[in-house]
Amino acid sequence: MLSVEGLSLDIHGSPILRGVSFGIAPGEVFGLVGESGSGKSITALAAMGLEPRGAEVRGAVGFLDRDLLEVPEPEMNALRGREIGMIFQEPMTALNPVQRIGDQVAETLVVHGAATRAEALDVARERLARVGLPVDRFPLERYPHELSGGQRQRVCIAMAVALRPKLLIADEPTTALDVTTQAQILDLLRGLVAEEGMALWLITHDLAVVADMADHVAVMRDGRVVEADRTERLFRARAHPYTAKLFADSGHVPARAVQVTATPVLEVRGAVRDYPLPRRTLLGPRPAFRAVDGVDLVVHAGESVGLVGESGCGKSTLTRAILGLDVLQGGTVRIDGDAVHARHLDGRVRAKMQVVFQDPYGSFNPRHRVERLVAEPFHLDPAPPAAWRPRVAAALEAVGLRAADGGKYIHEFSGGQRQRIAIARAIVIRPRLVILDEAVSALDVSIRAQILDLLADLQGRFGLSYLFISHDLSVVRAITDRVLVMRAGKIVEEGPTERVFVAPGHAYTRALIAATPRIPSAWVA
Repeated sequence: MLSVEGLSLDIHGSPILRGVSFGIAPGEVFGLVGESGSGKSITALAAMGLEPRGAEVRGAVGFLDRDLLEVPEPEMNALRGREIGMIFQEPMTALNPVQRIGDQVAETLVVHGAATRAEALDVARERLARVGLPVDRFPLERYPHELSGGQRQRVCIAMAVALRPKLLIADEPTTALDVTTQAQILDLLRGLVAEEGMALWLITHDLAVVADMADHVAVMRDGRVVEADRTERLFRARAHPYTAKLFADSGHVPARAVQVTATPVLEVRGAVRDYPLPRRTLLGPRPAFRAVDGVDLVVHAGESVGLVGESGCGKSTLTRAILGLDVLQGGTVRIDGDAVHARHLDGRVRAKMQVVFQDPYGSFNPRHRVERLVAEPFHLDPAPPAAWRPRVAAALEAVGLRAADGGKYIHEFSGGQRQRIAIARAIVIRPRLVILDEAVSALDVSIRAQILDLLADLQGRFGLSYLFISHDLSVVRAITDRVLVMRAGKIVEEGPTERVFVAPGHAYTRALIAATPRIPSAWVA
């Protein structure tokens, strides 16, 4: 169905892709893996005719007996969405923030003349329900900002499969999803491939997902395919040194010098957060949705605490309350003994905690250079440029970037590189508490290993405390001392990390662990 032959791409003379070749048959799942910045996403964009301005593309991309590189743009517009669907890596930037989710899914059908608006909305209801957003809980009138990160990704998937394309390109489709929702989405994609003969091009850094989904796989590095084979054969052989390194990094556990004290850095007691819902009748009472329901949480000095749960369970809402960005209807939050009030939080208190958000691109001002973005926390701890510039450069280098990258803009980096910049911004003023909201979910395994080592090193040197909010249970198990499991706004289980993973006491915790994708042990022996 798709044949990529000798695909090369230069941007303003700089080589990005070099002779990339592979093929995808109808009804087949093809996995493309590699580090962030290796060229995975730009390969898909080039095949779709969406390469950036200033790019020169060579080679051939055959699709249904046509070379897509030779197809005029009006004809490509007709192919995109109808014949080739694409799920982009960052859902918040892929969705229109001022358009309702139902209209965005229906738009694909209307634009291609496949249905009237009313018919398209009916299809939108069915597609959203199939990806786990039933209309009774998620009305078509909702906007993207009213959904969690995982829910927004499901809207993107519904848009991509609305017209049942022959080829679906999924660029990190489960990055923002919790393990149970990820399992549902992967089952959905697998079902579409089986039922309709659709081909799936899966771009991911998650080797376990590739092992579970892909028929064959290619490994990319520096714009080249360094190894390709049937999935099981490649996983067993790992003939190329880079492939072997990816496997080693995927199971990496950082060396930690744990120095936990009894002093609480963060104390949350009885936290309650309600959101008002639309009235069901004109004069009726206004119902409320309880996102956080009586949560207690303590993080001690030098401790790493994990908070896990499904998308929409209240993890990010609790994070905003801890940071003083959201008002609680009940309970208290204290940082180093100082009360956190959303409407009255001075810079001295706010400087004690920093955060790495889930969506790296959405958390930066795209008009500013990276140096200024990383230096933003210094407005809480005023310092002249001569004092903060060396610290910004050191922070960038600590997360695997170059000091010279401070002169670039955020759009010049890949998704994983943006997340590293977000981590640099969080650690640059050495806060007491760092909240990491899916901080490594967008990173490939080798960079994730480096970041986890970095975080462990910083914690040992400066006595930092971490609150890890994540759906990636392997990361939580590797880096935390204690873990809390959250469901529907409540903490349903809490305890030492290893005890919770080895002998979970709650049925929901057992379901989370069971849904986590794994590489078959025989493949990595």
